[in-house]
Amino acid sequence: MATELELKLMVQPEHLASVGRYLNDYCAASAEPKDAHQATLDLMNGYYDTAEAKLMRNGIALRIRAVNREYIQTVKTRGSSRVGMHARDEWEWSLPSDALDLSLLKEVPLPELLVDMAWSRDLIEVFRTDFKRDVWLIHYQGACIEVVADQGEVSSQYGRDGICEVELELKQGPEGALYAFATLMAEQVPMQVSTVSKAQKGSRLQHRKIEFPDKPKAHAELTRFAEYWYETWLVYWEAMFYLHDEALLQPVRSAVKQLRQCVAAELASELQSLEQFYDEQLHQDSDDDLLARLASSPQTGLAMLAVGEWLNQQLN
Repeated sequence: MATELELKLMVQPEHLASVGRYLNDYCAASAEPKDAHQATLDLMNGYYDTAEAKLMRNGIALRIRAVNREYIQTVKTRGSSRVGMHARDEWEWSLPSDALDLSLLKEVPLPELLVDMAWSRDLIEVFRTDFKRDVWLIHYQGACIEVVADQGEVSSQYGRDGICEVELELKQGPEGALYAFATLMAEQVPMQVSTVSKAQKGSRLQHRKIEFPDKPKAHAELTRFAEYWYETWLVYWEAMFYLHDEALLQPVRSAVKQLRQCVAAELASELQSLEQFYDEQLHQDSDDDLLARLASSPQTGLAMLAVGEWLNQQLN
């Protein structure tokens, strides 16, 4: 069992090639000989659950991945979304074929409702993710970071959704290096923090549900409200592009305004500038696509990273 700690960034397809160029240039200029483009992989993944989504509802994702003619069975827990940073437990086993081996799950501390394995009789492949992955190894500020750029799609009988994202996974070293290197990248290529996993994308095709964070109690500390409004901002931002709905910029603006009341003064000033930027874009007399303009600006992503790093420091 391993614990993943990663930061996921959504990127629009027209900007993904710039991510690769930036990382290749970074590695070429690096004094660290291990900094390099590691591989390009074609990954085919089948996700399994019951028709009633019993695994998903209990925080478990079960998949088989085919890569380079090898098969890997993986179980991931929902874990925790640590204010935009994902921490999940993961178990992996090599398989001789693409058939599930559920006997291996005895190594996994399953939730109580899944322990009897009765659900295993009803398993079906509920969706697939097929994507191309480029992998870089980066050493930065005392940390070893694996950076991957994924592009492809999630598909099921209920529809399709695109995959276009960058993930930074901490292999060793300080957590702050993830935010620092992500900020370095976001200064050059527009990208924004995302909390939506590929498994959640697949589930969303069937259930058509946008997941929002739980609102804190009225007596909760101010940082808990900051966490809530930050995650609400991330959810609405991702949903705006998923649904191609410009009207969702209004709840995005509202979340940023509420968040501004809960953070340090320097961040509040940055968020106020972002509110002004959103207002200008909303009222701009232009035939250009509003979502394209928003996605092409680095301002949102840099603000998300700054607030996310600050919140992780406050809550940890």
